[in-house]
Order: sequence, then structure tokens, then C-alpha cells
Amino acid sequence: MSSAEKIRLLDKDVIGKISAGEVAERPVSVIKELIENSIDSGAFSIHVDIEEAGQTVIRVADNGCGMTPEDARLACLRHATSKLERIEDLGSLSTLGFRGEALASIAAVSRLEITSASKSDGEAVHIYLEGGEIQNIRPAARARGTTVAVRNLFYNVPARKKFLKKEPTELAMIMDTFGRFILSNPDIEFKLGHSGRMLSHASRGMGPLDRVKLVLGSDVAGNMVDVEFRSGNYKISGYISMPAATRKDKSFQIFFVNKRFVRSKILSASLQSAYRSLLERGRYPSCVLFIDVDPRAVDVNIHPTKLLVKFDDEPALKKITEKAIRDRFLGIKEKREAAIPMRRILKTYSASPIRPVLTDFPEVQPEFEYEITGSEKKKPVINRFQGASSDRSQPCGGDISGRRERIFQIGNCYIVRVQNDSVFITDQHAAHERILYEYFSKVARDRGGDIQNLLFPVRMDISAAESVIMERLADKFKALGFVIEPFGNNSYVVQGAPAILKDKDIKTVVMDILTDLSSCDLEKIDPVETMVKYASCRAAIKAGDKLSGDEMVVLLNKLFECDLPFTCPHGRPTSTEITIDELEKRFRRK
Repeated sequence: MSSAEKIRLLDKDVIGKISAGEVAERPVSVIKELIENSIDSGAFSIHVDIEEAGQTVIRVADNGCGMTPEDARLACLRHATSKLERIEDLGSLSTLGFRGEALASIAAVSRLEITSASKSDGEAVHIYLEGGEIQNIRPAARARGTTVAVRNLFYNVPARKKFLKKEPTELAMIMDTFGRFILSNPDIEFKLGHSGRMLSHASRGMGPLDRVKLVLGSDVAGNMVDVEFRSGNYKISGYISMPAATRKDKSFQIFFVNKRFVRSKILSASLQSAYRSLLERGRYPSCVLFIDVDPRAVDVNIHPTKLLVKFDDEPALKKITEKAIRDRFLGIKEKREAAIPMRRILKTYSASPIRPVLTDFPEVQPEFEYEITGSEKKKPVINRFQGASSDRSQPCGGDISGRRERIFQIGNCYIVRVQNDSVFITDQHAAHERILYEYFSKVARDRGGDIQNLLFPVRMDISAAESVIMERLADKFKALGFVIEPFGNNSYVVQGAPAILKDKDIKTVVMDILTDLSSCDLEKIDPVETMVKYASCRAAIKAGDKLSGDEMVVLLNKLFECDLPFTCPHGRPTSTEITIDELEKRFRRK
């Protein structure tokens, strides 16, 4: 520091404008602070009106408890708040705003008006501030509640105004933040108007899922299921997307902690971990999750805008979040099994195992029909084509009365199962891949599985680079049931393989896995988890493999026995259902 540079105290005006940057960063942050104050005031109706995406006018009106003239004056001062009295209160905060900075910071960089009434007699106070200084206080008339109007934001800080984004971008940020308040406060009516046009309206009677549809859209909400789970001090509730409904980013992962929207790496990582083996690479689930926890177990005071929080026991939270989501998926699976009694209907056909190598197929793919008995029988439906000859090679041939179910294969890729008023289509490769993935995962986890010693060990002569990988991962192969031993320079011999892969070309499977691993950075992956995925993919039945009737039955039964049968390990759906309702819509009968 040169002798010419002296330490000096900043004047009040400069201090106010600098501190305002932490709270009033852009229009959306102003709106956030004002809505939080309205919620904390006990309001059940909050109306927001803006012009030019909040750059010229932001008006927030509520019907909360309001303020007396003295309270309204104090609220405009720095470090003035009704939320805290002692430092100990920070450990048990339940309100959204508490720093006592919002109104003072906003006032420092705008022309601010506050009209507030604490009683129902119509008497109110009006305060006008400019650049943080109170210019006028006068009586006014208003119903109980508060209206805050912010005009000409950043009029006295042109440098900050210059860095605001274009109006559509700023407006999108506002819509995003406004939507989070709609989601987290189901008992409050919210309205957002822009330049005289209503952009969003959530009434008090709107249900939680309808609010999710309003904010995230029907396509996203329509593929979500509710979740609720309690454990210890934690309650987790909200909505999560089904594994097949994913996005390319995390923008629709919305977390609330004690109704406060937060960004949390631990929650995002927990969500991703719960969907492990259910997602395609580079795809992410969506969610609207509420975590309710004792306020003393979470620190919300580590960031000026309160977006970041710190949990006392992050490992416990991660474990609970994962369990909540996995248990929900298991519940969905059990419900589907109850609705579709696959194993009971096909029980007599589940004796023969799936053969990994498929040969000796008849020229024509047969159609397999199974009688449905007992309570599942339906009254016969009159068949207008009754008595006509039936072409057995056509899926719709034969009895279509609903008393029978059929299973057949199309394109040597998809297994079609017709039951009553639905058609279930299963991707045979994705289904078998899921079956093998769960099998190998269990083997790797339990360090035990059926190993079949090969009658004729398989020798592999590989490259020097592949040899390095094989040497490093030989024990990992063994964890999956592959017994591989060195056999000279860059040569290995496979002595044993998982029994589930009997009759499979073991050399091809091992070489394909090794090739896949060669393209990975082994320092950045979990080698066992990666090998489980690759082994499942390489050993699974392929598209183009023709299956017998028994093989299709066993494949479907094994899929239903999986813990998470919805997708393959890469995230592709294993099955889909087409209902009679959908068909009638496609043929414009509805």
C-alpha cells in the first residue's frame, strides 16, 4: 500500500448500495424478498404486478397482518426485523426472512412506497423512500395488509442496471421463482401480472398436483408419482418422476427445506443415487420434494440469499432420501403386480429357464393362449367376425373376447401381451438386461453367485493395453463370477463363468466388457458398478433373437420379479402399456 492510499470509512450511502447488492441483485431477487415478507405476515392472498420484467415497477400486495406506522418506519432501517431477538433464535428459525436487510436494501437502489394497515378499520400508513431515505410519511386508506411498490430499480446504480439481461430472460427468472412459491405454499392464493396481462394464478382451492402441473407443465407432472416417507426427525414428501420420464438437466429438481427453496448438492446427489441403474447417461429425474426437519438440525444462515443450507447429519439425510424414493418404486411395482397377475396366469409355463443362446425355432411364430379363470373371467363379447377363419400368424386372430390372453413376438424384438383391455409391449433386450443387472448387482454385493467351471477353458490373447486393464480388474471380474487367470504374455484364460450365462459365448462377453472398460477413465468410475452394467448389456438377449413361447413367459416372469422392473440399467423403459382408451382416442372414437 502506497503512502497515498489511506484507510477511510465509507459513507452511509455507499454502504447501503453495496449491501443492497447482496439482496437486490436483480428484479427477481426483489420479488423473492417481498413475497417472503408477505408469507411471514400470515397472508393467504398475494398479488404481484410488474412492468418491464420488474425494471420499472414491482408491486406486491398481500392481506397479511400489516404494520403500524412505527413498525413500517422501522422496517425500512437496516438490521430491523421482527423475526429475531437473540442470537440463540438463529437455531430455531421458522420464518423465511429474518436478516432485517430486505426493505432497507431495496429502498437504497429504488424509489420505494409502502402502504400498510394493521387493523381492519381502513386506516393505513404510506411511506415514500428514495435512495434509502424516507421522504414522506402520511396517512392512507387500505384494507388490512401491506402493499410494497418498487419503482425505477437501480435508477441510482446505473452500472448494475446495465448488467441486467433482456426482458424475456428476466421475466423467465421471475416466473421460475414465483412458481416455487406456488408449490411450497398450497394454502395461499398467488397472482402474477405483467404489464396488465395475467401470467399465473394459483387459487387456494388448487390441489398440490395441479400446482405442479401449473408450474412444471402437464407433461412433466403427468409422469410424476407422489412420495411420503418419515424417519426419525425427517419427513420427505412431494412428487418424483417415473424413471422413463427424464430431462437433460437438473432444472426441474426442486427442493424445499421447511418450505424454503434451497439448492443442495447433497439432496441432488441423493436423488441421482436413488435412481441409479434407472437412468440413461446424461439424463436426470425431476422432482418437487419437501424435506421437513427440526430447524435446529439445519443451518439456513450460511448464504445472504438463504439459497444454501447445511444439514447437521448429511449421511443420514442422503440415506433417508434414497430409501424414500426406492420404497416408492417398490410400492408401484407391487401395485402393478397385483393389478396384472402375470405369474399366476403363466405359472405352468415358468419351469424352463431362459436360454441365452436361442436356436431351433419353428418356421412360424406360434400364438400362445392361456385361459383366465375365476373372478378374472369376463362376459363374452359378441364377435362380429365369429365363424371367420383365423390367421394364426396375425396378432389379432382368434378369440378376442377378453377371456384369453395372448403372448407373441413382433420384429424379433418386442414381446406383446394382450390382456383384457390392454396391450403390454416389452423390449426383450431391455427386460433381460434389467434381469441380469439385478442378478449381477446381488452377486457383487453378496460376493457370491453360482459359478460354472468351463469344461474347455477359453483362452484370450489381448493387446498390451487391454492386458493392463485385465490385470487391474481381474478380481472385479471374479466378483461377478468370471474366473480369469494369467496365461503368459498378454494372454488370459477363462476357467469359469456365471452359471446364468451357460451356453453363452463367454469369450465374446468378456472381450466386449473389456473393450467397454478400455474407453473409460478407471479413476473416475466405480469399476464394479460399471462392469455390472456392461456385463448385463453384453450378455442379454438381443433385438433380433427369436424366442419360443416358454422363453417369453419366463422372461416376463423374471422381469416382474425384479425390484425395479421399469427400465434397463441405461434408463430405457422395459415395457409400455397401450390401453383401449388410448386406442379409441387414436381412432378418434373419443
